[in-house]
Amino acid sequence: MRLLALFTIACALPFHAQTSAFVDLDNLVSRAMKESGTPGAGIAIISHGKVVYEKGFGVTDVETQTRVQPETLFRIGSTTKMFTAAAVLTMVEEGRADLDRPIATYVQGLQSAIGALTLRQLLSHTAGLGDRGSRYGRHDDVALAEGIRALTPEILELEPGAVYSYSSLGYWIAGLVLESVTGKPFADAVADRVLRPLGMNRSTFRPLEAMTYPFAQQHEVSSKEAPRVLRPFADDAATWPGGSLFSSTSELTRFVLAFLQKGKLDGKQVLPAGVIQAMSQPHSAIPGGGDQYTYGLVASKDRGVFTLSHGGARVGYGSLIVMAPDQQSAVIIVTNRSGSTLPAVAQRAMGMVVPFGPAEPEPPVPSVIPEETLKTYIGTYAGGSWRITITQESGHLVVGFEGKRYPAKPANSGRFTTDGPLSDFIFVPGPDGSIRYLHVELRTLRKIE
Repeated sequence: MRLLALFTIACALPFHAQTSAFVDLDNLVSRAMKESGTPGAGIAIISHGKVVYEKGFGVTDVETQTRVQPETLFRIGSTTKMFTAAAVLTMVEEGRADLDRPIATYVQGLQSAIGALTLRQLLSHTAGLGDRGSRYGRHDDVALAEGIRALTPEILELEPGAVYSYSSLGYWIAGLVLESVTGKPFADAVADRVLRPLGMNRSTFRPLEAMTYPFAQQHEVSSKEAPRVLRPFADDAATWPGGSLFSSTSELTRFVLAFLQKGKLDGKQVLPAGVIQAMSQPHSAIPGGGDQYTYGLVASKDRGVFTLSHGGARVGYGSLIVMAPDQQSAVIIVTNRSGSTLPAVAQRAMGMVVPFGPAEPEPPVPSVIPEETLKTYIGTYAGGSWRITITQESGHLVVGFEGKRYPAKPANSGRFTTDGPLSDFIFVPGPDGSIRYLHVELRTLRKIE
């Protein structure tokens, strides 16, 4: 596999970008893993519709020292969302579900406010839901439905359809719609509609199935400790649609190749072209920049190149998929350390196969913000367990969070930063132009005072 990969990339790239470039990439991967305390990783690169590089690094388990291979399964965290979205959209293509009908049309027993949400809102993170996560829970197929039916109206923190706010919970609910319409457990419905047609025969949501194949254990690391295996294994079947797929670089490449080829793989149409089209179009603006969310992917413009990407950061694992559809090129990264995505590796690898232009200049940072503008930001913003207070002192904003206060300074693109835990945030206006929201760490909080 390694010799074949090197031969293929030698054919695909100019002479000067051949072997030495991939030796440099190997070295960068090793350094990045060491610096981040990542025990193992899998890397794959696709160039012009072909897999040109695929390699495992490090170990699946710091205790057994088993080597990572391209076939090794990792849990990919929120990168799972592109698979959940694809499976849901196959139902839409078949006419069995409508993106704009209330989901109560398909799922019985929901609280009325939740039942009024639509698949379009759920898949684009505009449903107004709070975000939720869980390390441990049940492992049976009925956990998803029972968990969603137990939700109360308080989980709706924003007006549905008003603004982007990242919520894994929205994907859990979309997964229940898939389950209800197909009459199959969520894990089986995704397998039938996406995984098996693509030949991703080992990819699964079920830990007890994943563990029968070459498998990377979950690891965590701290500044004072070496990477360690986490026990017990983290799992909650009620959260699977938002971030719990197990897969490998060798199987993830099949999904990415099909995506880049409008649903075709090995000469066959394995996913409807309409699914790929829907997942490639922006559906909601992400505050604080030019990025937009499609369904299960983030659409960006990077140095003149259109990209679609999603990362995953969950307990014990990390992942990142970046695709450049116009160039039919992509990078896939999976790791077995909490939140590790090796971004420098992704950037270097993409630069080897995509003709990026020069870096765009950063927008200027305003030296002075009018006091009348600062006054519009003052208030308390809340959502879930978050509560952030913005005040004004001597012509500057001060952020109150978790009992501490941090001076804020303006950054580019309308953002603000602090030296505290809230390093980057932006104020977001409502339809009438007045400031109604605070966007921080992917979430949007509502102004309550």
